[in-house]
Amino acid sequence: MKLKFGILIMFFLFSSIIFSQNRELTDGEYNNSTAGKITFVDSETCEQIDEWIKADFKNNNVYLFLNGGIAPVEYTSDKDFENKYGIRFYDFGCVPPNEKCVIEYNSRVFDYLTEKYGRKWKRKIRDDVIGFKEWKRNSKRK
Repeated sequence: MKLKFGILIMFFLFSSIIFSQNRELTDGEYNNSTAGKITFVDSETCEQIDEWIKADFKNNNVYLFLNGGIAPVEYTSDKDFENKYGIRFYDFGCVPPNEKCVIEYNSRVFDYLTEKYGRKWKRKIRDDVIGFKEWKRNSKRK
């Protein structure tokens, strides 16, 4: 009986480690991250992106922004990608962000993923990440 109970406990501990998800952000972390700021950028120069992405990497709070709609879509593979690469998907929903700044931010994240993980991550990423198709097309030309 004790052996069965011990195996059961080990199974739950092991499964919580293997299948754990990234922790949820606090309101303060969200408000201080790029996701909380980029929607309101009205500048065409996107000067803030350098500062914001450095802070996001420093705080281990990096995003890939998605084109959204009224009903955001989340795939079961999203959490796997987020956990493996340490990058969160963020869907803007109905509030359209400054597309130029979002593309610039996402492009820097794509560059980081390529530098750190090679090309493997490209097969696992969502197709609706803003700027991914263009970045992929342009990176082939280099």
